[in-house]
Amino acid sequence: MCNTCNVTVCTSCVTGNHNGHKFSKLVDVIAQLRGENEKQIRDKTNEANQNITKIEISLKSFDNDIESVIKAITDQSNNIKRMVDKSVSTMIALVKEQSTKEKDKLMKILSAAKSTLVAGQNLDRRLDSLDKARQHETMVQQINKMKEEINKLHIDSLPEFPKISFDSKAVTEDDIRQLIGSYTLSGCSPVKEKEYPHHGWLFRCLNCGYEFIHPKRHPE
Repeated sequence: MCNTCNVTVCTSCVTGNHNGHKFSKLVDVIAQLRGENEKQIRDKTNEANQNITKIEISLKSFDNDIESVIKAITDQSNNIKRMVDKSVSTMIALVKEQSTKEKDKLMKILSAAKSTLVAGQNLDRRLDSLDKARQHETMVQQINKMKEEINKLHIDSLPEFPKISFDSKAVTEDDIRQLIGSYTLSGCSPVKEKEYPHHGWLFRCLNCGYEFIHPKRHPE
């Protein structure tokens, strides 16, 4: 085996094309390559087993993290929903309370207007009765008294009537997501493949069992 060219050579080539090169016995080279292959197989299978363990642990941990994130999102959204429901209930209760006060004011004004109307209608009927009655000396006093009552009728000026409206604010899905929060997901990052030394390919004759090393996998 020519160590310089990494090929098997016959005894006649030792002093020819490979003159001055370093050589090793084929048996020793094969034994060395077998030992290296066995070591690489053990190393790679051990590393594969370690990687499988690490991946399984990582998957379990990642699944737990996923569940934690989903629970946190759900809890936060439920908390926001409760706050929204509470704010809505408070706002509606405040609208009802304030609007009831304004309605009470209007009802008092309406009641006073109706009382004035009834009093005016009564005076109108009394005036009709006087017109139909026979004139006498007390009629002047009655008319003057009625005039005083008419002057006492007070017509209140109408107030600015209450109004109510709602000014809604535009809310987008992005606004909601900003309220809930955000999550960070770091994906799998590629790693540089390990390089393993390669000395050549071991070939064995199926008929005689002869073995030799060649640097190419498919020698010509």
